[in-house]
Amino acid sequence: MARIKAFRGVRYSKARVNYSDVVTQPYDKISPELLDAYYERSPYTTARLIRNKSADPYAAAAAELNSWLKAGVLAQDERPAIYAYHQTYQLGGEKKIRQGFIALAGLEEFSRKIILPHEKTLSKPKADRLKLLRAARTHFGPIFMLYADPQKKIETLLKSAVEKEPDETAVDHFGGAHSLWKIEDEKIISQISRIMADQQLLIADGHHRYETSCDFARENGITLGAENPLGYTMAALVNTADEGLTVLPTHRMLHGLKNFTEADFLQKCAGYFEARPHHSLEHTLKAMREKRERICLGFYAGGALFYELVLKAPQVMAEAGQGRSAAWQKLDVAVLHALVLEKILGLTKEKQEAQENIAYIRTAHRAFEQVHAGKEQAVFFLNSATVEQTYAVVLAGDVMPQKSTDFYPKPLSGMVFYQLP
Repeated sequence: MARIKAFRGVRYSKARVNYSDVVTQPYDKISPELLDAYYERSPYTTARLIRNKSADPYAAAAAELNSWLKAGVLAQDERPAIYAYHQTYQLGGEKKIRQGFIALAGLEEFSRKIILPHEKTLSKPKADRLKLLRAARTHFGPIFMLYADPQKKIETLLKSAVEKEPDETAVDHFGGAHSLWKIEDEKIISQISRIMADQQLLIADGHHRYETSCDFARENGITLGAENPLGYTMAALVNTADEGLTVLPTHRMLHGLKNFTEADFLQKCAGYFEARPHHSLEHTLKAMREKRERICLGFYAGGALFYELVLKAPQVMAEAGQGRSAAWQKLDVAVLHALVLEKILGLTKEKQEAQENIAYIRTAHRAFEQVHAGKEQAVFFLNSATVEQTYAVVLAGDVMPQKSTDFYPKPLSGMVFYQLP
């Protein structure tokens, strides 16, 4: 059973800060340029807590946190609450609103199938986040989790609360608006907890921070699933039936490959893919979208043409993805990693996980510019994986390659904190 409960959140004082000046993207989405911009925007930016620039960033973050609490820049809410959380954003010229709520989620062993991961994690980010959690004993941003509530019972319970003015609103650097409502009504909280008790929670984003929370609990002698403040993490929970739920693709750029050429690559993959040339990125992406039901990749290596790579025989994935579920073998991103990167280009799983020759990027046009300018050797464009595909892989007992999904927008860090005792 999923354990969802209220908590006494720590929040910025609106008398001391403008929320738009202090909230940030999650730590792993903050580029060096964005980090500098956050630092310039406010001396109280959450970036100083999650990506401090000091020689010892962890001790510095803890010192900043304690200083702000003493100065009244941050204060803990008096009563336990859950926090309705809406994100309003534009995508392709269309306005969307993603509705969810922030609460504590009980930590569970993955083997219990209550909390479901869908992506691999890497050791370096987990070690980094564990050092920060040890020093600051605070969760500065929520893990993003999905639950399935087709009848939208929780949205109905929260409807009257979110019709009022939000307690706080922030605008992120993409122009999206993030609104938070504090809900202390014990009856509503209890009803939500009961509804969520039957749920399986899929980690949409924040796998490294979830596993870090589990490691921190274990090293403090807590058995996952036990009732203890250290046995919970902060989560933003969103219904899979929510119309504002968007998944974007993450494209792969290649660099540092010896003797790599477009012609040689196309020759090597000719036995597996039909390569259809296009004269523009837009036509390539459109052709890929039209073939969502088939396995289709985009490819560009800096020349005059773009290529749409359509898998000729999906059954070849039975060998390339040996030991993996049928749901996994049908993923575009799995075909790219197992068949293209590993088998055709010779990049081992270890090299892929270490990101020796791979860089990840959200924007297709930006990826094209990087390759066209000679900063990267090539790029593979992907269609986004769907929520249904993600659940199918997870329920088959499998995990997707790293950075297979990009749920957009990200829940911000800094809207509310969870401070451990």
